[in-house]
Amino acid sequence: MNELLSGLKGKVILITGGASGIGLAAAEVAAASGAHVICADVAQSQAMPSGCEFQALDVTDWEMTRALVEKILAQHGAVDGLVTSAGISRVGNLQEMTLQEWEQVLQVNLTGTMLSARAVAAHMKQRKQGSIVAIASINGILGNPSNLAYCTSKGAVIQMVRSLAADLGPHGVRINAISPGLIHTPMTAGLDQSPAYNGFVKQHLLHRAGQAREVGNAVAFLLSDMASFITGTNIPVDGGFSAAKVIEMY
Repeated sequence: MNELLSGLKGKVILITGGASGIGLAAAEVAAASGAHVICADVAQSQAMPSGCEFQALDVTDWEMTRALVEKILAQHGAVDGLVTSAGISRVGNLQEMTLQEWEQVLQVNLTGTMLSARAVAAHMKQRKQGSIVAIASINGILGNPSNLAYCTSKGAVIQMVRSLAADLGPHGVRINAISPGLIHTPMTAGLDQSPAYNGFVKQHLLHRAGQAREVGNAVAFLLSDMASFITGTNIPVDGGFSAAKVIEMY
């Protein structure tokens, strides 16, 4: 068990998008810290780690989301933490992107996050405890013309977190966002073949891409009692990408 995050021992954590990438990495860290983790996703692509179970979920479907939370409550008695990691990306600027692509990205990334939070909020408020972690992105902090829908959705997630912190805080429920930089996940697979890849990596002050588990560690911290006085914030886990831009003038 991870002693640093021993405050997760015995807690029940629901992670959307939990079958791969950052969601799966967060599940692994939380389970290693003693939590029981429900990895909810549209499909299961690999075996679940010890301490984790898979449940099918389309985060854009309110009835399916509500029913899953009710099932978890019936089986486990509580939902102590929620991680909204389900997300998609569609490349395209204002002229290139189709309306269908725009709506699909916002429906999964933004509406899906809201529906998941709504599904657990009443239970957490009644218990006067709980922690929600929304996975945003550095693209929600800084603009990117070639990824308009994704940037818009993740920027809105960050603002949603601030608003929900004000709503849920008086009831003892915390909510925070994490904005990953370039992370090795299935979503970013193949980017290293791009001519611009090395330049993008060097914009991260650590001059490397991150690993999914490095984001998972931050997620588990925010879920745990170690972060009991942290709410309404957005934490970049981006190797310094959003902190500074190094301009070589000489």
